[in-house]
Amino acid sequence: MKIKYRITLLFLAVVMCILLLLCFSIFYLSNITRQQHFVDKLKKSGLTTAGLLTKVQGVDKNLLRRIDEENKTVLFQKCVIIYDQGQNEMYEYFDENTIPLNVTLKVLKKLDNKKDYYYKVGKIEVLVFQYTYNTKKFYVVSAAYDKDGFEQLSKLKLVLFISFIIGTILSIVTGIIFSISLISPINNIAEDIKDISSQNLTRRIKINEDEPDNELNDLSITLNDLIDRLQQSFETQSRFIANASHELSTPLMSISGQLEISLQKDRSITEYKDVIKSVYEDVKILIQLTKSLLEIANANGTIKGTELNKVRIDELIMRIPSELKTINNNYKVNINFLNFPDNEEELNVFGNSELLYSAYRNVIINGCKYSYNYIAEVSLFFTKSEIVTIVENEGEIIKKEDEQLIFEPFFRSTNINDTQGFGLGLSLAKKILKIHKGDISYTQKSESINSFRIVVPTKLGDEITIN
Repeated sequence: MKIKYRITLLFLAVVMCILLLLCFSIFYLSNITRQQHFVDKLKKSGLTTAGLLTKVQGVDKNLLRRIDEENKTVLFQKCVIIYDQGQNEMYEYFDENTIPLNVTLKVLKKLDNKKDYYYKVGKIEVLVFQYTYNTKKFYVVSAAYDKDGFEQLSKLKLVLFISFIIGTILSIVTGIIFSISLISPINNIAEDIKDISSQNLTRRIKINEDEPDNELNDLSITLNDLIDRLQQSFETQSRFIANASHELSTPLMSISGQLEISLQKDRSITEYKDVIKSVYEDVKILIQLTKSLLEIANANGTIKGTELNKVRIDELIMRIPSELKTINNNYKVNINFLNFPDNEEELNVFGNSELLYSAYRNVIINGCKYSYNYIAEVSLFFTKSEIVTIVENEGEIIKKEDEQLIFEPFFRSTNINDTQGFGLGLSLAKKILKIHKGDISYTQKSESINSFRIVVPTKLGDEITIN
């Protein structure tokens, strides 16, 4: 069943329940009021008859009956019975066509502990009460049919029934209008989303400018932000695959070409050694590229499921210089501590040691690789909430137009000459630091000095995910 029909039915059910409860309450309270009003009339009628019988001299039973007959328009099917203190009948009166009322001694005895006793016999309502005059006690039975009261209740019942029908119809119409007005924007959002796919991520959900505070507008904005991230992710993935394919195909084609040429004829041992050496260099490039691609893959998404622990950044960075020597003996790293915290806990971050080591190593390797003198200056300072690392080198300045692209996979600036690389180091570092709630940024410190600033928070909590 469609949501708009469910909303309509739910709205109708709620309104009908409210209407039923309201109608029942009105009818019930009206009947209680009618009964109380009629009991007062019965008591007044009984008191009048008892007073005439006991207080007025010269009033006999026949005269009293004629008086009661004259008052029969006040009460319909009227009946009055009076008993003396010994519960002997003193007087009785019944309207014509009225069935005589049989009052038992059991009923009269109920007045011993009660001032009044009310009950019904069919449609006839009966009130039994005590009347005292000159220390004498009398029992008065007054009964009648509340014709006017029940006629008013019948009219009220008809009015309430008509009101319920009209209210139900109005509820159906209102529910349909309400559900349409509620579901229509959602349908519009659904229609807009149908046109969005991985091949067409340029479309966006329309925002209702007339109602800026509308919750559905917030939903549309959130979905548009999600589509923006998906579009960026697809475009990045597409560029990544294209660049990775190109970078992988180059050494593979070189290997294939060299092997094919070497097999065309017999060659000397020296020539074979030269081919093997050249192929080996290409294989090293492939190994390094494959390793970088695997690191990029590990740095995407979250690191849930991997080993997370406290990592001392100073110890991690101190490991890097010795490794760089194995890559290039000319590489040199100068490490400076601008301050040192009193609490050693402020040296720790919570994360994955290998990933963080890879991030810092790649930035420092780049500092050495693209420096005029192969020297990278590394400076650390600590705050209560962050560990800041500055990596500087003296070399070619990154162009202004390239500053926003240097953290993209496979991007290499045009002024790096023939320095070997894949353009993955900074991209990998950016992703790893983002996972650890950190960041990396670039600034030009002077006309010949590049500066990279790495910030990692010392208190990350238990969950580490990409935003």
